[in-house]
Amino acid sequence: MHAVEQEPTELDRVLLGSEPRTPFLALDLAIFEANMRDLAARCEAAGVELIPHAKTHRTVELGVRQLRLGARGLCVATVGEAAAFAAAGAPWIVLAYPVVGAAVEEAFAVAQTARLTLATDSVVAARAIGDRFAAAGQRADVYLIVDTGLGRAGVRPDDAAELAAAVAALDGVTVTGIMTHEGSVYDAAGPDDRDARAVAAAELMTGVAAAIRRRGVPVRDVSMGASASARAVLAVPGVTHIRPGIFAFNDLGQIGLRNAGLADCAVRVVATVVSRPEPGRACIDAGSKALGQDLLPSETLRAWHPGHGLIVGAPGWRLDRLSEEHGWLRPADGVAPAPLAVGQRVTVVPNHVCTAFFCSGFVHVYRDGERVAGWPAIDRAAR
Repeated sequence: MHAVEQEPTELDRVLLGSEPRTPFLALDLAIFEANMRDLAARCEAAGVELIPHAKTHRTVELGVRQLRLGARGLCVATVGEAAAFAAAGAPWIVLAYPVVGAAVEEAFAVAQTARLTLATDSVVAARAIGDRFAAAGQRADVYLIVDTGLGRAGVRPDDAAELAAAVAALDGVTVTGIMTHEGSVYDAAGPDDRDARAVAAAELMTGVAAAIRRRGVPVRDVSMGASASARAVLAVPGVTHIRPGIFAFNDLGQIGLRNAGLADCAVRVVATVVSRPEPGRACIDAGSKALGQDLLPSETLRAWHPGHGLIVGAPGWRLDRLSEEHGWLRPADGVAPAPLAVGQRVTVVPNHVCTAFFCSGFVHVYRDGERVAGWPAIDRAAR
């Protein structure tokens, strides 16, 4: 695979001299906006709607900016997120998670204030949604979740038409589309394999939609959902919208997939070297509470860059292990470690930017080399 980029960017140089106490999460607004505009323009040219997955950042101010930069709505993972973005004026919210139990009542409340599309992969859950909406003389728009290879939630493609017909027959629900998270694309061996997997998943979904329509259910939307595949699926006829989240910020996984370079990564975790007891050992103050524990999402990517993030500008060091408050730095194989001193600041590109946002709960915002704002995440109690 390609070499790991480690040369500091202007953002890294700014953050090394910034004032907040480490560890902290930092965002460059200009890079974020450029990433948004790029994919929004691609979507516009392809006639596909962009519905960014806001669970990546869980930050109202960022969701509002995404809507201003070409997003047609926002995707969320929880009812609490849906309520927060509805209150901020999001015109359309896709709750891409099966709604069951008490969440049905909460989702109904959100649907009274914003256009809301729910998701399901069972008659049992769909019936609960339909009963609540029908009791108020309303209908809920529902997407059927389809498994395209990840093996998480979602009905098997061969079973989707039968399930769609059964759900469509319920009171209080309208099956308006199908959705998937084509996370299996992250297992790609390289760019060609990445795009081939993405196109295959999109073609599978358009075929499922056609089968559902033949059963008499006039589904409108075919919704794809992964930053790994976002550009490639735009070329597949019948895809109506995409729900990527990471693309607006990027992370080490997207660099590994060749979807981004270091200069396209809008987020860093800034940390300080707090221990340097011997030549082959150092610790920074960013551990699992700052970075999460996620490794890169496939064996291929983990072989390319093992560890828990990229230490920018410190070749020869690997972020080898995390405890809660410590990032354990060890020498990378075959490379002499760069000098590090106690008290020195470093910047880290996280493996998975979504977990970095969640762990921090607050992001320091920069533009043109200056800190311009600080934004909290949606309260975790509202999940």
